[in-house]
Amino acid sequence: LSARSLGMIDPSIETELRAVLEDVPPVNHAFGYGSGVLPQPLRDDEGPSASARHHAATGSVVDFVFAVDDPRAWHRRNMAMNPSHYAPHLRALGGGTVAALADRVGAGVHYNTLIPWRTKTSSCNTARLVSPTTFKYGVVSVNAMCDDLVNWRHMFVAGRMQKPVVALGRPDPRVTAAQSINARSALAAALLLLPEEFSREDLLASLCGLSYAGDVRVALGAEDVDKVRRIATGSERGLMEMYRDAVKVVGSDLAGLTMGRGGEVWTRDGSPAARSALFATLPRETLHRTMVIHLPPDLLRVERGTPVGEVGGVRLPDTDDMREESARMLVKFEDAGGRSAVESLRECLRGTVRKSSLRQLLAGLLATSPSKSARYAASKLFKSAASRAR
Repeated sequence: LSARSLGMIDPSIETELRAVLEDVPPVNHAFGYGSGVLPQPLRDDEGPSASARHHAATGSVVDFVFAVDDPRAWHRRNMAMNPSHYAPHLRALGGGTVAALADRVGAGVHYNTLIPWRTKTSSCNTARLVSPTTFKYGVVSVNAMCDDLVNWRHMFVAGRMQKPVVALGRPDPRVTAAQSINARSALAAALLLLPEEFSREDLLASLCGLSYAGDVRVALGAEDVDKVRRIATGSERGLMEMYRDAVKVVGSDLAGLTMGRGGEVWTRDGSPAARSALFATLPRETLHRTMVIHLPPDLLRVERGTPVGEVGGVRLPDTDDMREESARMLVKFEDAGGRSAVESLRECLRGTVRKSSLRQLLAGLLATSPSKSARYAASKLFKSAASRAR
């Protein structure tokens, strides 16, 4: 579901965003995200009204992600079309180096930052983006995007797509299918991290916070301290609609999710069977990394089944029944007096986000000129300081 279909954005704004695609080579899948596209209220009392969201967006950087089949070829074409988007040393090294840097150092995404916003005359004066000055765009392969959505290998693109985004153009069916898996996994994780009784606001904050806990930008003071709360508040309607199908499949069918008191208070089944079902819904790699953290070394064993990789010495099975067995093992050990499986999951997610955000930070430093890196870092620090001052 796009932000337009969720009623969160005016079609004229989507058209204005889509105009950016006219200046780059063709892409397979594109979306805009972040406060520059879907602004959030600055204060709790502003609420998610359009005027508050637009007020929050003044001067914002507009963020995009482009998924392409062949990043190397795409960067070569884009360097010819938009050489100023790349640092001089990357232009000299070529598109292959850009793609390799993203994959081997970063989290699979190369960002071109601080690109001047191209002002266009719009035929619609009722709704426009408010004062965008620059934009940035990340380029990732379709395969890497789908892998992250399904497996949470980096939880980088997956994390951004766990919140509403603005789809630009026709979506790639491969990404659409992978995103439905990402949404179910995110809901399962969010429910596991919550107590058995919680509010709707708690659920939305848990969903939005999955990809921020552990982010090195937060530790460095380069991220808005209220970002999770503002996203959850400003995107409440979109989040509820976005996760509607996942709530039915994961929440109601697996976790016994029920709503009471006008939909404000929710409860879930806390039985071992329900908890095991939620753990089994997580991506395989996330589940097994959690096992490595959670279980004593003497209980870790090589699983039967077709190995698709190794995490901490535990082979990852390629069958759903082995995933269910692993989930039952986690819950059984916890119920026998062992460490909290939820805390092990929390540590796993934080570790994944910490590693990918650090890799992406290093890749960005290597891929950007010193002057642009300084300007971009200064803008992030200024925005973070403003959020702390509020």
